[in-house]
Amino acid sequence: MQYNKDKGMINLSNKIALHGPTKKLTQIEDILTKFLKKSNISFKIHCVSDSEQFLREFLFKDDYKLFIICEKGNVSYLLKIYNNFDRKTARYAHGKLELPLTQKELRNQMLKILKSSHLCPYGVYAAKNAKMSRLIQHSDIECIYKEKNKSIFYLRSGETMEVPDSLSGILTELDANYFIKCSKGYIVNFFNIEQVSDDYKTLTMKSGVEIPMSRNGQKEFFKSLSLSITGVNAFNY
Repeated sequence: MQYNKDKGMINLSNKIALHGPTKKLTQIEDILTKFLKKSNISFKIHCVSDSEQFLREFLFKDDYKLFIICEKGNVSYLLKIYNNFDRKTARYAHGKLELPLTQKELRNQMLKILKSSHLCPYGVYAAKNAKMSRLIQHSDIECIYKEKNKSIFYLRSGETMEVPDSLSGILTELDANYFIKCSKGYIVNFFNIEQVSDDYKTLTMKSGVEIPMSRNGQKEFFKSLSLSITGVNAFNY
């Protein structure tokens, strides 16, 4: 299976190797295909039932990003992830999946890996209002929302700070790849997302705060997810 061109995609060599019984691999491949297409991540999937061939031809190849092995009803995965999103520093994460595989299970596993593997790497925001000035670490920002003529920073600690700046002005000083305008009046830090609802209409942040997500916000979420997994922005909008 290959999906790597047209409709706004760029060609990334995201190769995936699956090993196990043909019937189970067919189900896993179907879910992977749907998930990756929805996330607009290009990929090539190779299925092999022979264990010797899998070890010889796939397991030690540097250009493979994901390995999934199905044996005796157990499914294990090994995922190559980029720690700094510049494709220079990488390591492997591993875990188990439940059968039959679902998009929800796959999405939750990917988010779990990303949350445990990455820290928001981008410095501080100089917030200022009439009463005080404060340097806010980007990693501490959960969300920023608009309230009348002011913007409010909501931090992981539960603290808030009001500033007179517009959301659009604030966003220009943050990294727009990971600070997502998830809906009108809301910006969230991708790294502080704890959970996404099944219908992709609500984000739950690490503090438990729930934030609505619009259709355009869903696109921004998948763009950040794609960039976090592959190290490359696969979108041209």
